[in-house]
Amino acid sequence: MDMLFLLFPVKEPWLKNVLSLLVLIGIGLFLQWLIFRILRFGNRRNPSVLKSEIIKHLKVPTRFFLPFLFVYGSLTSFEISVFWKKVIEAFVIINFTWILIAFIQGVEVVVREKFQIEGSYKVKERKVLTQLRFLKSLAFIVIITLAVAAILWNIPAVKKVGTTILTSAGVIGIIVGVAAQKSIANLITGFQIAFTQSIKIDDEVVIEGEFGQVEDITLTNVVVKLWDWRTLVIPLSYFNDHTFVNWTFNSTDIIGTVFLYVDYSLPVEAIRKELLLILSKQNKWDGNVAKLLVTKTDHKVMELRATFSAKNPSDVWDLRCSVREELIAFIGNNYPDSLPKLRKMDVRPI
Repeated sequence: MDMLFLLFPVKEPWLKNVLSLLVLIGIGLFLQWLIFRILRFGNRRNPSVLKSEIIKHLKVPTRFFLPFLFVYGSLTSFEISVFWKKVIEAFVIINFTWILIAFIQGVEVVVREKFQIEGSYKVKERKVLTQLRFLKSLAFIVIITLAVAAILWNIPAVKKVGTTILTSAGVIGIIVGVAAQKSIANLITGFQIAFTQSIKIDDEVVIEGEFGQVEDITLTNVVVKLWDWRTLVIPLSYFNDHTFVNWTFNSTDIIGTVFLYVDYSLPVEAIRKELLLILSKQNKWDGNVAKLLVTKTDHKVMELRATFSAKNPSDVWDLRCSVREELIAFIGNNYPDSLPKLRKMDVRPI
């Protein structure tokens, strides 16, 4: 920079500062353009999802990072106030934080592409998605917290307040510990859920008698979309203290059942054949399980249990409703006398 002003002498300090800033910003913008030009060229020669997503996500956040970094590195040669130096430092920290967050978002997209986990019912993919969401949220919190701390630490007034606070850290530590107890419990539970996989993204669950699908797992809550489109938001700590039903813990494949109560005169084999016919017309039946058994009898009726399989709990629910409806209609149309009856025997003395 000094060589530039030897060639083009400038007497006014403010003009010298302005010209220096413009030159540094120009060099930074040019280098940023050149770096991404080279990256795009390399990606065209040897394309990959990782390169494409990194270029896509980092192009905007890095646009002003190099100019700010060059200006920050040359602050000692500028005649500017301390206030503006702190402002430039803050901008560098904020921009770097933005770059880290954008990089993590790019990596997340790459992992999704690798495992193809958008809308997937495969257990392995949903495990990865759950861990990815949790780790991404945790990384964002850590990065933003460190960035805010770094900015505040560079402000002298805040540093003095921090020193004062540290002198009474014992009392404040107790207060914060009590206040943060629930948050810490949720965070620990989040780690357990992410890595022990008791519940995952897209799992079909029954919680407090409510059936739904896990939409999201954050650092503090589990969001469940219920069958009637309501949303159930549950704190993570709930899953340490309460039991719940996870229909898709190891596999999404599931067996559904339909119970029918009919008269003893009903021919069971005819109903068994009709069940197979009904299921063969249903595209939600996976073709693995189809059975009809007499599972219970009493003095009035016999209990028939139809069982069938499907790829996921939502399909099983629809199958149960369809099979129940069609079997009842079949019995009513073909064997109306075999519907449940109440028998009465009138015994009179002769």
